[in-house]
Amino acid sequence: MKKKNIYVNQSQELLTLFEEAGNGAKVMCVPIDYAKKDHVVMFCNGHGHIFRKPFSIKNSPEGIEYLTEQVIRSCSHRRIDPKHVFFGGEDVGSYAENFVNTLRSGGWIVAGVNAHDAKEQRANLQASTDRLDLMGIASMLLNRRGNCSPAQSGIYRNLRTLVRHRRKLVVMSTEVKNRIHTVVDRLLPGFLNEKNSGILPFSKSSLFLMQDRFSPSQIRRRKRHKLIEILHRYGTATPESTAAKLQEYAARVLNTPDEYITTLQVSLAQHVKHFRCLQDSINHLKNEIAVWLAQTQGAFLTTLRGIGIVLAAGVSAETGNPHEQKPLNNLVSYSGIIPRVKQTGGPEGKTYTGKVAKRCNRILKDYVVQSANHLGLHGPEDLMADYKRREAAEQHADFGIGRRYLRMGMCLMRTSQIYMPQRLRNTEVKPEERAGYYLMIWPSLREKWNKADALEAAFEKDRPLGRWRSMVQELYEIKLKL
Repeated sequence: MKKKNIYVNQSQELLTLFEEAGNGAKVMCVPIDYAKKDHVVMFCNGHGHIFRKPFSIKNSPEGIEYLTEQVIRSCSHRRIDPKHVFFGGEDVGSYAENFVNTLRSGGWIVAGVNAHDAKEQRANLQASTDRLDLMGIASMLLNRRGNCSPAQSGIYRNLRTLVRHRRKLVVMSTEVKNRIHTVVDRLLPGFLNEKNSGILPFSKSSLFLMQDRFSPSQIRRRKRHKLIEILHRYGTATPESTAAKLQEYAARVLNTPDEYITTLQVSLAQHVKHFRCLQDSINHLKNEIAVWLAQTQGAFLTTLRGIGIVLAAGVSAETGNPHEQKPLNNLVSYSGIIPRVKQTGGPEGKTYTGKVAKRCNRILKDYVVQSANHLGLHGPEDLMADYKRREAAEQHADFGIGRRYLRMGMCLMRTSQIYMPQRLRNTEVKPEERAGYYLMIWPSLREKWNKADALEAAFEKDRPLGRWRSMVQELYEIKLKL
């Protein structure tokens, strides 16, 4: 029977540590207030009794060596087992990441506490000093409110770093696109509208034309056969009709004064170079993300129709190891897709449903909502039908399907299974039907990983999807060709 606890927000790692120690006096808590040069540290036991008053240590290898030496000495003096020692501090900035990672690599438990919650635990809410901040952190840790996130270390940490880096580059790419629109609206208004020019915006053909001396007069002066050759070389579907349409359009647009053309052309050429550089980086990072995703249970999310490498990696990177993740209710709240509810006045009191909370993991929320939208448009039939039903009932379909997606996703990752329709989950289903389903979805699954240039990495025998493929081929006597 599953145990229930009213303290649902407590860290399971810290609860386990206190249970193993058996007595709060046999636990040592080391709260740390991180800083760029000197951290402030304090020693106390599980009951809150201070062993050593706040003191400073350097943010350096010598500081870590001194801290661990003092911890071991204090443990020896107090007869505390070093495995019942844990560290903790507020959300780590980049300046303290190496310090924390070095402690973790030494086998120590390092928890993180929310800065906003730690502030509420201070003895004085009006003032903020290192000592007061340290007391707030210690209070959070002793209440087992530290977060030993499964996405803070190992493969999931590397995956999260790459996913967030790519996300920032996509934002930068959008900014550059907007600047290109601004310049093009002055040089050749409407060129980036496919209905006017016949060219897909920011395609290879579009970028080539914009990279050098771009203007209506330059487009008009180009020989038709040369323009057709360029469009054909860079992948335009119907180069003949597109070239005619483009030159006709360039002949009737409003031109910018000649004195400004050269400056705008130079600016546009640099923006195009910047945009291409960002796109190359984004594509390279996608390949790296796919390689890291293939090593995690999150690879099973790609078996859902409508979920690609980027969306699966985004959700997997932010949730971390599914076997160490908190219950689903906590995860849904953490992702910010559950509305706030207020009810008072006894059992008969009216329940008020408000907006979703602002305090959440915004990045995870973005990926979950995007995934839900994709499932509603391109996903399995039952999910698309559920999405349309929610929309027809004037519900927030993205949030509703997002909650369902998290529930399914955690199940797939924890059980190492691929997504299967409801009709195939019954134990009475014939093996031939399941084998037919595997053969049907295999080409699209293979194509997802092939596009990211990570097909071999995903289906290696020691990887999650590779083990699944080997098992299916052996059980159902089918061949899933790479």
